[in-house]
Amino acid sequence: MRERRWPWLRRAALWSALSATLMGMGTLGGGGAGGLPMRDIHATLTDVDGTRIDVNHLTVGGEPSVDGDLGRGRLKLGLDQITRMTIEAAGSDRDRLRAVLSLRDAEPVTLILRSSTTFYGQTGSGAYSIRARDLRSVDLRP
Repeated sequence: MRERRWPWLRRAALWSALSATLMGMGTLGGGGAGGLPMRDIHATLTDVDGTRIDVNHLTVGGEPSVDGDLGRGRLKLGLDQITRMTIEAAGSDRDRLRAVLSLRDAEPVTLILRSSTTFYGQTGSGAYSIRARDLRSVDLRP
């Protein structure tokens, strides 16, 4: 008799357990928002004061790629294609920076980045982030 009076309770408990399990599977992926990138990019970041920081799991704006203006268009390159980035002011516009990217298998490319672009990485001490306007160079290692 008891089973007939509360059948919805049993269904609700089953649905709750099933949905919690399925939602938790979303964090199993290799990359994406909030997770580490699928490829572990190691780099040495040098800021405008000359301080060098070694990081791994480097991302730019949370992505394992960098994109910027190239002429009137935009170009997006994977960090694994780049060996070095040199960053400098792009004229009088304080919001824009010139980034010269040395590529592994091609000629260097110059992109215009926003100065607020953020580089993220992991150090032995914890998470690290720095804005492009505070960087002078990024040396990437496979």
